Amino acid sequence: MSKTTEIKIAEQLTNLMDDHWFNPTIFGRYLAEQPLYTIDRVMEMVVSIISEQAKTYQLHKVRGESTEGLLLANELNECIKAYQEHTVISNLKLPKPTVYNIRRDVKVNPRIFGYTDEDKNPFDQV
Repeated sequence: MSKTTEIKIAEQLTNLMDDHWFNPTIFGRYLAEQPLYTIDRVMEMVVSIISEQAKTYQLHKVRGESTEGLLLANELNECIKAYQEHTVISNLKLPKPTVYNIRRDVKVNPRIFGYTDEDKNPFDQV
């Protein structure tokens, strides 16, 4: 099965970012200096990345671990959702806001601590 152009570019970009000499500022400047149609496509890509990273943030937050980049993605995602509520965006294909339903890997069994019956005090049985 051959890979799509998008997957090939994403893999190349991921490999380049692992390089110590990769400069994301230069990459961002180059993408920002494109024609309007290309800039719209770049913004669609950026919003998709932010949306996916916000989902990742929610999963890592449940586990008690996160990074500043994921926190920033979550905050930006909230701003994008608020902007979408007030503004009709017709030229961009932005991801639809999702509701986070996080399932636990391990089922939690509730434990009862304290008195199981309010009227029955175990210390009164002496």
